[in-house]
Amino acid sequence: LKGADGIVFVADSQIPLLDANLENFDGLRKNLLEFNVDLNFIPLIFQYNKRDLDNLIPVETFNSLLNPLKLPYVEASAVNGVGVFETLKASAKQVLYELRRK
Repeated sequence: LKGADGIVFVADSQIPLLDANLENFDGLRKNLLEFNVDLNFIPLIFQYNKRDLDNLIPVETFNSLLNPLKLPYVEASAVNGVGVFETLKASAKQVLYELRRK
């Protein structure tokens, strides 16, 4: 993460993995703090992956728990290529905006 210009947080949409997603996001926040990077000040995109499966965490739940600032997010099915390019495009857009701003 050191020197990263932006982050894509990929969350697994399967209901049994909700706690793991929350733990991983908290771990990301802590790891960034070790490099004196506040997650609130780096371009961040959420990708809610595996949306092609059944029994999924609702997007509203993800946004409530992971994304209360209403940052960009993409619903995806990476194995099928759905949402992958959209995630990359959204991330690049945020990173370029931030680089220009600085």
